[in-house]
Amino acid sequence: MTEATTTVAADRARDWIYLALTILYAIDIVVRITGFGWIVFTQNHWNIYDVVVVSGTLATTIPLLLGTQNQVALQLQKLFLVSIVFKLVQRSDSLNQLQKTAV
Repeated sequence: MTEATTTVAADRARDWIYLALTILYAIDIVVRITGFGWIVFTQNHWNIYDVVVVSGTLATTIPLLLGTQNQVALQLQKLFLVSIVFKLVQRSDSLNQLQKTAV
């Protein structure tokens, strides 16, 4: 019984950490929109990707913190969290060039 309680507690703690990091990403987006302006901001495909991924992560993490047991929400949260990792692609010149070529 203590193992199940620990797992639930660990899941909740992990979701709170995900929420905190996602809020930091959202603040980063707001700062970039404020600094660049909406038109310049939307000209970069990575910025649009960031908005979609951060919005999706928030939309799936908050219901999980509120106690939903929906497996679809859990799987979508995993998808969006993995998608955040692709933000690192923009830091790599060769991967960024590949993305620009594909789009």
